[in-house]
Formats: sequence, structure tokens, C-alpha cells
Amino acid sequence: MSEPKKGGGAFLTMFWLIGTLFVVILGVVYVITKKANPIMLDEQGRPQQTQHS
Repeated sequence: MSEPKKGGGAFLTMFWLIGTLFVVILGVVYVITKKANPIMLDEQGRPQQTQHS
């Protein structure tokens, strides 16, 4: 039987670092968008009346 390959440590480390960074960025963007208070404008640039629930 052949021995399993033991290479790829650097690849796995980079994979996990990039994956973790991606998840952190998604979390930060989610928090920022929850805090945002967008104002919808009509075609003339005036604020629209919106329904708040």
C-alpha cells in the first residue's frame, strides 16, 4: 500500500485564513447594514413615504 501524502500544510493554512477572513467580512457587513437607515428616493429625488413595521 502507498503511504498517504503529508504535503499541503501551507495550502490548508491559507485556505482556513482566507475562509475565516471571508466569514468575518460577511459578519461586519451584516452588522453595518442592520445599523443603516436608508432613505428611498422617487424619480425626482424626493424621499418616498415608506411603511415601517
